[in-house]
Amino acid sequence: MRKDWTVLLFLLFFCGLVRAEIKFNEGDRVLLYGNSFIGRMQQNGFFEAALQLANPKKRIELRSLAWTGDELGYRLRPERYVNHLKKLLDQWSADHVILGFGLYESFAGDSGIERFKADLNGYLDEMKRRHPAARMILLSPIANEDLNHPHYPDPARRNKEIKSYVDEMSLIAESRKIQFIDLFDFSKAQYASHEKSLTDNGVHLNSYGHELIAGKISKNILGDRIYNGINKGRIGSVARAVSRKAQYVSTIVRPVNTVLYFGVRGRANEYNAEIPRYHELIKRSDERIHAMVSDRTLDFDSSPLTLEPLFEREPAKLPSPEQMLKSFKVADGYEVNLFASEKEFPELRNPEQIAFDSLGRLWVVTMPSFPGTIPGDVPQDKVIILVDTNRDGRADKSTIFADHLTVPDGLAFHEDGVIISHQPRLVFMKDSDGDGRADYQKEMLRGIDVTDAHHGGMIAMGPLGHVMFCDGVFHRSQLETPHGITRGVDATTYRFDLRKGTVEREYQTLTPNPWKITWDRWGNLFQMYGDGFVQDSNAIPWTPFGIYHPFKRAISIAYGKGSAACVISSPNFPEEYQQGMASAVLLRKCFVSISKHTAGGAYYKASDRLDVLSSPDPIFRPVDIAFGFDGAMYVSDFCTRIIGHAQNSMRDPRWDPYTGRVWRIVHKGKPTVKDWPKIEGASVAQLLDLLKHPQNLVRDHARRKLRSVDGIVPDLDRWLAGELSDANLLEGLWVLHDQGQVRENHLKRLLGSPDQRIRAAATSLIRFQESDLKNPMSLLKKMASDQHPRVRTEVIHTVSYLQKKDQEYASILGQVNVSDDQELKTVLEDAGHGTASGQGPEVPVLSRPEDSKIKSWLLSAGNDVERYFVFGGSVGKGGSMRTFVKSPSARRATLSIKHSYVKVFLNGVPVIASANWWSSDWNVQVDLVEGLNQIEVLYVSGRGAQGHAPVYLFDPLGRKFTDLEVPATEKEIKMMAATYKKDIGQDDNAIRVSAVPNQLAFSPAEIRLRAGKKIILTFDNPDLQIHNLVIVQPGSAERVGQLADQMAQDSDALERQFVPDSNDVIWSTSLVNGKGTFQGEFNVPKVPGKYPFICSFPGHWRVMKGVMVVYD
Repeated sequence: MRKDWTVLLFLLFFCGLVRAEIKFNEGDRVLLYGNSFIGRMQQNGFFEAALQLANPKKRIELRSLAWTGDELGYRLRPERYVNHLKKLLDQWSADHVILGFGLYESFAGDSGIERFKADLNGYLDEMKRRHPAARMILLSPIANEDLNHPHYPDPARRNKEIKSYVDEMSLIAESRKIQFIDLFDFSKAQYASHEKSLTDNGVHLNSYGHELIAGKISKNILGDRIYNGINKGRIGSVARAVSRKAQYVSTIVRPVNTVLYFGVRGRANEYNAEIPRYHELIKRSDERIHAMVSDRTLDFDSSPLTLEPLFEREPAKLPSPEQMLKSFKVADGYEVNLFASEKEFPELRNPEQIAFDSLGRLWVVTMPSFPGTIPGDVPQDKVIILVDTNRDGRADKSTIFADHLTVPDGLAFHEDGVIISHQPRLVFMKDSDGDGRADYQKEMLRGIDVTDAHHGGMIAMGPLGHVMFCDGVFHRSQLETPHGITRGVDATTYRFDLRKGTVEREYQTLTPNPWKITWDRWGNLFQMYGDGFVQDSNAIPWTPFGIYHPFKRAISIAYGKGSAACVISSPNFPEEYQQGMASAVLLRKCFVSISKHTAGGAYYKASDRLDVLSSPDPIFRPVDIAFGFDGAMYVSDFCTRIIGHAQNSMRDPRWDPYTGRVWRIVHKGKPTVKDWPKIEGASVAQLLDLLKHPQNLVRDHARRKLRSVDGIVPDLDRWLAGELSDANLLEGLWVLHDQGQVRENHLKRLLGSPDQRIRAAATSLIRFQESDLKNPMSLLKKMASDQHPRVRTEVIHTVSYLQKKDQEYASILGQVNVSDDQELKTVLEDAGHGTASGQGPEVPVLSRPEDSKIKSWLLSAGNDVERYFVFGGSVGKGGSMRTFVKSPSARRATLSIKHSYVKVFLNGVPVIASANWWSSDWNVQVDLVEGLNQIEVLYVSGRGAQGHAPVYLFDPLGRKFTDLEVPATEKEIKMMAATYKKDIGQDDNAIRVSAVPNQLAFSPAEIRLRAGKKIILTFDNPDLQIHNLVIVQPGSAERVGQLADQMAQDSDALERQFVPDSNDVIWSTSLVNGKGTFQGEFNVPKVPGKYPFICSFPGHWRVMKGVMVVYD
């Protein structure tokens, strides 16, 4: 009997296990999904190399569909991407699927585990439906390595969070009989047993870390016997071949210029001509890999894989540099000469961003591939260094620093090297041996979108040592950091804090295509946009994700389309233009101009424009401007007959990839500098003295060199204790900040400076040093009443960022003295969007069931009367509409709508906020509650006429819900409306309104009451913050809100509940603490109309508001 039980237990145990080893068949294909862990693993190559070497005759194929920043329930993709994905899946059927998620989902902590479990189960269902015959393998995330980094998240806390998610993954895998490979415990053990770190930043493995993890995964998949039999000495060589193929695969999965291949500007002829070439490159790469694992004598051949040319390009017949010089119109008092051209330096082709290093050498980013390298061609984009060795104003030496780049669009000097934007990455490069060529590189960031090659902008490093970079329209970026994911959609500028490893959305705007970034000597940030607008970015507050600044907000210059802008700081140019703005126009009229730039009010404004250089020949394409140590202005000239790839084919023969010039402009009234300060090799004392130099370029490089000095802080403190101007003191505080040091006594001195530009700069520093200041709120409150509007603008700007950390900062907005300053009012309005995201998480939807369209709606077309309508034909445009769905349980759903100017709310919570011509296709994840749910769609005004758009609601797998009740008749929808009203505490005698936790919002945002009724109003506050509800007269919300803001100065404001003594106030609750409730009687006004209600706590009313519709 005991023997029978033993056999039975053995069989039960064995049947419950998932067989670990995979027996591959000939021609098997493995698809991989996940975040950048998968992409980096394939790029490393060791994992696939092991699989191929273990199966030398099987001709296995691996294809990664991983996407940097992907989470199970949040996967941004360019518009129309699913059409391309479907074609890839048609060619890439799967026999095995490997999934790698969980790390970034775990940042949600314990509160996110239930959502994660639902998302993982849903995703596995989707994979099963997409690949029904495939074997699934689920990888856990790795552990967070402890690098003893002062600014990274606590590894112990993070590993506790990750472990909770790994445990749930293991249980789900076991329940589904899916092979689960635990990399968490394995990586923790490896970290402990190795002296050297295995990650670059705690979450991204370095090369050796990848080798160890690849071995673990391979061993679990292949089994000990087969894995141990692999010739380990061959893995490295095969891995290099795998890495090359991985680059081709990642490029076809996420092509440069998606927008032209299959996006909103998609051209089928270009897609059909070029995408098959990527498939051919992948095929040839696989053939080389298979040959290498079958024949031990074959090593990796590093010679590039090339295809037959797509077409033969003849060099364009463009005017010579001498002819162009004759065509130029030069302003009186100025002269121009050729600094460099393709004639002397053939590698100078289509120059883009330019910048001077500390030796006075001009670095040039070239992009002859523009709009992008033809698949099968060797990339020709480069970074070159031009040197004027005898300082006569002409380059006489050129060195190729980096070659074979992919659409490089910018560079920024780092204290140890240079950071290059090498789409879709930021890469640090270094010349270690002094030969002028990069011999070391390290990836710093990936996930920057490449949907449109010329929408990446240029990068720059600011006074605090932060790197700024950009996205243009059509882009969808997901950036992985040790702190989590940062996402951006369309025109967005980011701040990358290298010291902390954080990436922050600096601002989002409807002004398309951000380009060159530049700073003046007081740290004011300006940016050129593609439409030719220079934006005063310190007047552009932070807004939540998906909330964009309007087109042309805070614009100081609007001379014409271009990409170049540079603050003028030159010993050669006229004094009256110092700290002014140089800019260039490259379309239609092509010219370079200078302007004075001053902030008499809230915004900087340009004046006294002077076009210093222009040409009637449109091949003159001035794309960037830089001032050299000599004081001259240098202009990079892209040199091409055509410039827009939206208007012209990517392979139009008129593109000229062989020509490029750099022009040099000097003012004849002052000499250029021949002997500029020595920065490289200077002592600390000399570098500190250079912080007093009048030229921005000198101070920028002095700051950069000081950042690299170990133990610099005591020297800085001694220097700061000396006799310094406020401007010098500001420079010192900037350097100290990069050392992680704060000197509050010096900061307070600058906050009291007689120069408003210094006071504004010091106010800006509060944002970055807030956690180390004793009472930053009191400092900001003091500056909120500064006499100069520019300083008050900076208070608003700073508070807009700090309110993300603590929403009490928003109360300071109410204390800013705006008086009748319309510009300041606009800045304040832009900062008043709260902190809640304007849209829900998106996922790509392969198919949208047509029968999931919700047809029955109640439409309100700009009046108080709702009418019933059914989607079928045209139903007009504008107004708002609402409908209801009844769910038998709480569940995740996908809400889909195609419209550019729309706000969508689910149960009063915003899930889509679009006022953007460039984006229209929305597929967001929403959470239905059990019972009735209200969907509201508000159409907002915008560019172009767009009618009412249908809404689709389906499950996360793209299937119609079979148990969801939706109204089909007018009677049904009106019954649902009445029931919903009752469910949320509304009837003829009572109504209930709630604060939305963490969102500075009311739910519902609209209530409808019969005129003259006496009702009971209940206000619930489940938030952590204090709130009230104040009903006011029509059109008086701003007036009452401003009065409430002014009460912040009153000692009895809390006793008065922050409710102003005003005839505009109809009724109010008291202040309700978090988790509290207020209930009171209220007489509805007898006059029909729309009555606003607000939370009048200082600063809240700008965001937290709704409307009471009173009807007869």
